[in-house]
Amino acid sequence: MLKVCVIVDKTGTALDRLAKGVAKYHTNLNYVVLDIHPKRPDAEQLERFEREAIDADIIDAQYYRSLYMLRAMYPWLKDKKTILTHNNPYAIEEQKWNDVDLNVGNNNYITKRLGEITEKPVEYVPLTVDTDFWKFNPDWQPTKNVIMVANRIESKKGILPVAIACADLNLHFILVGAISDRNYLQGIMDTTGNVEFHEQCSDEELRELYYKSSIHVCNSVDNFESGTLPILEAMLCGVPVLTRNVGHVPDLNNGENMVILEGQPEDVAGIQEKLLEMISSKANGTTSKQYGAGYDLNTMRDKAWNTAKSRSFERRAYMYQKLYRQVMWPDQIPVSVVVPVYNKPEIISKCLSAIAEQTHNNIEVIVADDGDNPTVVSQYMNYVNFPVRYINTNDDDYGLARARNEATIAATGDVMVYCDQRMVMEQTAIEEFLKRLAPKIWLYGNKGGKKSFVENFSCIYRDDIIRFGLFNERMTMYGGMSQELRSRAKYQGIRMEYVESAKAIPTGKSSNKNRKKQEIIKMKNRLFQMGL
Repeated sequence: MLKVCVIVDKTGTALDRLAKGVAKYHTNLNYVVLDIHPKRPDAEQLERFEREAIDADIIDAQYYRSLYMLRAMYPWLKDKKTILTHNNPYAIEEQKWNDVDLNVGNNNYITKRLGEITEKPVEYVPLTVDTDFWKFNPDWQPTKNVIMVANRIESKKGILPVAIACADLNLHFILVGAISDRNYLQGIMDTTGNVEFHEQCSDEELRELYYKSSIHVCNSVDNFESGTLPILEAMLCGVPVLTRNVGHVPDLNNGENMVILEGQPEDVAGIQEKLLEMISSKANGTTSKQYGAGYDLNTMRDKAWNTAKSRSFERRAYMYQKLYRQVMWPDQIPVSVVVPVYNKPEIISKCLSAIAEQTHNNIEVIVADDGDNPTVVSQYMNYVNFPVRYINTNDDDYGLARARNEATIAATGDVMVYCDQRMVMEQTAIEEFLKRLAPKIWLYGNKGGKKSFVENFSCIYRDDIIRFGLFNERMTMYGGMSQELRSRAKYQGIRMEYVESAKAIPTGKSSNKNRKKQEIIKMKNRLFQMGL
């Protein structure tokens, strides 16, 4: 299985949480997160790095300083395929970044600037959070609680002016974060005297703090943040956001989902004005000066959630999966091979082994298991160097259409190849399909002679099959799927073409047609009623 080593700075940081947050969506990869202190890595960290990274296919560096420190220590690291994600806007001017295979920006400013600096490819992957955990609070009520969540408690976060503004307005100030500058924190506590500070705070505790807060504030200096992630957390939880226009705020702000601080971080009067305006608006329909008549905090909460709902770990994982394939096989079109399986592990093994021998390298295999074959697939994962995803679709029914659909949706390839477990592809099968593939064409291969279209050994662009409507899950029994697909394709202008040179050898028997005769009758009747 393709092995990816992710380099982050420290355990518990935002980068570490991002990397570990997407891990559960990388089940088709050998995905390892390595925390490497950028200045003082300990022996245990280095030992684990050496052990894991030496056979990695891809290095996914989420912190540039850790990457370059390691490259100085281990010359072999420079030969690894490497993706570098830029999370520090102030650092992107330090060099040209031409010594990595791909650069990633996590907001539009960073991505655009990278495109002007480097000669290497640049992609945009936005920051994300756990949308399953940071849930909207439907029972939110305005209070006198104002919250700031900072990864590091330091002056660049602009915490002290917000604390002073809250004290002057008699608002309760909740501060959450790790102490980076203890003197700065002490100054906040001594100056204002109204701070509820949480240094060690679980996600569950933090969510409760969001739920009891009326406003979340970000007051960081310019050119310092690429995020912050707490802005997304607050938006998802339904906490109105007051923020300077920093980091990914320009990407998120649509003019209605947050309030922007126009002044400098030290502008206490400006912060007070906006806080008072928001607190006064409350949630009762009172007009907010910034947005005009009829705008209130509840409306802002809804619009903020609607913006943040797409910033999920699952989407980030999907985007990186496509980038891993882009870096690993930059000159080949990415293909996803869907293998629906049911039983007979020995036949499944032959099918999968043939896919591993394909002359086209940029493939992923998605096994949609309508039976119970995880052992066969896990063994297969151990000896191939491409992504392999296992999806169990068993629902005690004829679930072939559903299995193919779920696999197609999960696929990261531009091209889909459907290969049922009985088909043992010749080495050049995918390559031969790709030679003939074009938009709005569904190719089918040679299984021992030309026959009418059957999708069990076929190839089509992923966009085309999705816009086509995928496979018909109303075909709940054997005997109707191919006919329904042929009829629908004709109606929608999808042309089906036979590719004699794309060959597969069927193994075993398809299914017991004598036993399936009654099912065939029922599906033919259903197709008749559908006018097909």
